Amino acid sequence: MNVDDAVHAVRKGLEVWTLQNLCDGAILLTFVVLAMVAGRGYLEGLRRRLTLRVAAEVWDVATDMVVDLCLFGIVLVGLFVTNMDIFADIKVALPWVPLAFVLAGVALMLRLFHGGREVGSRGWWLVLAVLGTACAACWFGFTFVMEGAGEEYLQGHPSAFWEGLAMAKSNANPTLCMATFRWAAPAFVLLLGWGVTAGVARTLRGNGRVKGGPDEQPAADAA
Repeated sequence: MNVDDAVHAVRKGLEVWTLQNLCDGAILLTFVVLAMVAGRGYLEGLRRRLTLRVAAEVWDVATDMVVDLCLFGIVLVGLFVTNMDIFADIKVALPWVPLAFVLAGVALMLRLFHGGREVGSRGWWLVLAVLGTACAACWFGFTFVMEGAGEEYLQGHPSAFWEGLAMAKSNANPTLCMATFRWAAPAFVLLLGWGVTAGVARTLRGNGRVKGGPDEQPAADAA
């Protein structure tokens, strides 16, 4: 191996290491988000300890923003790793992990545009159910597929169950990669369209209210 080959190998190893850690970190963030949504009562208990009103308001905004930013980060990672080249480089549990990332995007849309932040509302319950499903998919995919029984274990303890699950790794099954990409990539595009459309609609409504305010005030004074 010459110097150029060694440099290329190091670069490729760093690329794979970075991508794998991004994917694994997004999986862990899914559980953090579920804990923050389901454990809102605990966060409210901490909020009651804040004596200043400003501090309490900042706490409310910060906790909501942390959840939304985490979900946004999960979706970005999902959008980034859901392609055939990266599927071939790292191990991703198919179709479990891409499904979880798509569900995280659905939860984000529900929180941003459909009342999912209000505890006890229909939107909040939907967010909780979607996140619970996403975490279940992540747990199964990570535990039984990505970090399932390896070759060393199977050499001494052959198991059709574990060997079958190992074929759900993205870097071991190109056919499953293509099948997953065919639905996951359009799903992320639909999420993007959903977010842009809902965001623009909300922006236009808010802008209309702002512009309508000064016009309505003189009319009220004249009456």
